[in-house]
Amino acid sequence: MELDLYEAKSRGDWDGYKRVLLAADTFTSAEKHDVDEMGDEASLLLFDAPDGGPCFVVHTRGQMPAHDPKLVLCTVELPPSSEEDEMDEHGRLPGLLVNPGTPAEAFFPGYRGQDRDWQALADEVPQRGHDDDELITKYTGPLQGPLAHGLACGTHLAVHNQVLWNDLGDVCGDYLRDVSLLRESWDVVDREGWLEQLTYLLEGRNSPPLPEFALMVRREIALRQPGAHADPQFWRRMTAANLQERGADEEVLEEAMSLIGQITRYESRFRADGVLPSDGYVTSALGYDFGRAVNFARWGLGARFTDQPEVEKAVIRAGELCREHYSSWEGFSAGYILGRALRFDEESFGHMYSSALSPHRILTQDLASPWRNIPFQPL
Repeated sequence: MELDLYEAKSRGDWDGYKRVLLAADTFTSAEKHDVDEMGDEASLLLFDAPDGGPCFVVHTRGQMPAHDPKLVLCTVELPPSSEEDEMDEHGRLPGLLVNPGTPAEAFFPGYRGQDRDWQALADEVPQRGHDDDELITKYTGPLQGPLAHGLACGTHLAVHNQVLWNDLGDVCGDYLRDVSLLRESWDVVDREGWLEQLTYLLEGRNSPPLPEFALMVRREIALRQPGAHADPQFWRRMTAANLQERGADEEVLEEAMSLIGQITRYESRFRADGVLPSDGYVTSALGYDFGRAVNFARWGLGARFTDQPEVEKAVIRAGELCREHYSSWEGFSAGYILGRALRFDEESFGHMYSSALSPHRILTQDLASPWRNIPFQPL
């Protein structure tokens, strides 16, 4: 995206520059206390423009400003609206400054008088949909090492949400979105709640325990009686015996037997869809918790519940846990998808399945994917 802006700027194609910009997600800054008080009605910040007048500053996703606990980023539609009373003392309307301090920087003075021109270009730009999955890499972000590996464990959601996978700043770019997501989907409204849920994710306690117990039994079978793990009836008998030893009641036993059926049917679909090889099986579903922990940590940073060092530590830990439970990116991905499907899909093979399958295919096939460039296990 930023390269496209730079190339359009280099050839003086300002309509082309604007088209690229209008197709991009764009963000601007606001005072955190204003946004907390006024939400979407908070005033956008004005800065000094290159011509000495006022201007709005917008950033594209790959050129976010440095994280600032007092300022937050908000999604902004281009061009931002401005009112007549926003003129400076010389009668100048605010300009628009894009990605300041970067090679793709551009300044559009007095854009308010050009609304029709901007709108005509915007009408030509195809809009991306929610399910238009995209791998977006920050080439100045971590690309190798423990932090990059941990971030790569969160790429299912990063690709589906069309955000940078390898950044620890305000990744989503919208403070209100992060606050709302944590509140509505996780019942998290403060740092204490965020830290509690992050701990659950990193300990594999956010997802129900029975699927992991059944998968653990099958792992033991594969170690002690190679080949027997492929027999669902033997797996059921061994799981029932292990549960009975632990005092499980009939309801739990019935749930476990049904669960094993679900897992085998999902694995059959995984093989048909290329998630598993013809003789493959899922060793653990905890990858779903660990992968979400990476994104949950980054949402907490966006919502200002934490700081960057704490998020970095959590991301690295999530990567370590994935390495403890899996031997390859493909194995991790199968575990992540199974955990998500068992939790939310109910064998419908609907959105909760497809929205993980599509990122899997992108991440295993795209030559620029971190899964193609970062060893899953240390060399």
